[in-house]
Amino acid sequence: MRAVVVAVAMGAGALALVSSPAPATAMAAPQVTSVEVGPSPVVVESRDGRPVTFSFLVDGATTGGFTLKRPDGSSLDVEAKKAGEVGGKQKWEGTRRFGRSDAPGTWNVTAKATSVTGTGQASKDFTVRQVWETDLAGFGAGPEPIGRGDTLVLRGRLLINGTDGWKPYASQKVHVAFRALGASGYERVADKYTDARGRFSLGVRAWRTGWWRAEYDGSDVAHKSVSDSDRVDVRIKRTGSRISGFTVSPNPAAKGDDLVARGRLEALRGWDGYRGQKVNLLFKPDGSSRWQFVAYDRTDRGGRFRIDARAERSGWFRAEFPGSRTVRGSSSRAVYVTVRTPPAPAAGTRIIRFDAYPEPVKYGRYVKNRGALQIWKGDHWAGYGHQKVALYFKRAGSSKWEYVKTVATGTSGAFWTQVKAWNSGHWKVTFKGNAGARASASRADYVKVKR
Repeated sequence: MRAVVVAVAMGAGALALVSSPAPATAMAAPQVTSVEVGPSPVVVESRDGRPVTFSFLVDGATTGGFTLKRPDGSSLDVEAKKAGEVGGKQKWEGTRRFGRSDAPGTWNVTAKATSVTGTGQASKDFTVRQVWETDLAGFGAGPEPIGRGDTLVLRGRLLINGTDGWKPYASQKVHVAFRALGASGYERVADKYTDARGRFSLGVRAWRTGWWRAEYDGSDVAHKSVSDSDRVDVRIKRTGSRISGFTVSPNPAAKGDDLVARGRLEALRGWDGYRGQKVNLLFKPDGSSRWQFVAYDRTDRGGRFRIDARAERSGWFRAEFPGSRTVRGSSSRAVYVTVRTPPAPAAGTRIIRFDAYPEPVKYGRYVKNRGALQIWKGDHWAGYGHQKVALYFKRAGSSKWEYVKTVATGTSGAFWTQVKAWNSGHWKVTFKGNAGARASASRADYVKVKR
């Protein structure tokens, strides 16, 4: 503290000494600079994750650290350690491995340094990207071989290995590339966007023999991928073919019925029957856009074929000839077959423990009837509750059963009722059945009435 002495002349020459304190100068907190994130952006490309290093420079600090803020606003801390000096300043670093559980988007890192004079900090935004593996599965080209100038159909499916495993990757552009026989590289010739199931299908003209493949360029969130190649031989223009008289019977059919598809394969050489050729039967279920292979047959000497199938669900059938060296492929008209599901067979029922009592009973007193109704559940009997059963009586010496009354079963299928006894005879209970249960009857129980 400095003392300022001021001499002031006061009257008789006396001197007054005045001492006043000067304000203390505050010491500055550490200054944090050069906040860096490496690599940036942070790209997580596999389940192994991506190690990321955070660093900053500071004039002088005793402790340091980083606070990371996720896109949703939550945060986490990363420890920092001294890592040398740069330009006369301390360098602090911290490392964290980013994995598949870290959300993509804009993150923020705040670097903090503390010394005896206070805490300094500086922030920086950085981006985290999740990039997932993709696969072009089931790629194929057909028919093969194909006539020069004919349309080649290329199909496949794009999948992405995301947080829930392998799933179809919709609305992505897939390129089709071709390498001609003798050429050194592939050239892209067409493209197609995938549908909701990740599938793509397109037709191109085939002019030369060579290899076809599908290519996906990837994106900010997906790796690029290339399918297996499929060689297609292109041959001289072949003659045409057709499938005539195609039918499927019976139609309509019950589920589980045997279906028979018939037709005739003919070649454009007078439209004679084309013998010894493989004809495929295809099926497209209701609500689907995809044809599925069912079975095949080879044509007889008249070009005729017969293919057996099983009726499982309603949909379209068609016959398809994939073609041969000299004859192009063709398809029949599509035939719609209605498949009806038969109603489930009614379950069996039974009435057990039926008893009319007391035996004997006095004239005009009550005779009681009890028992239980059960239904077959496929592997065991169970009580059939809330059903109506009818009580009948047949007088001694008579052959006619007379209706007495109706009783409802309880939750467990048990029933009980009573009526006044006027005559000796047999008692029984019947269940008339319903849409899901067959009828049944109890045994007859004789009760003698004493006068």
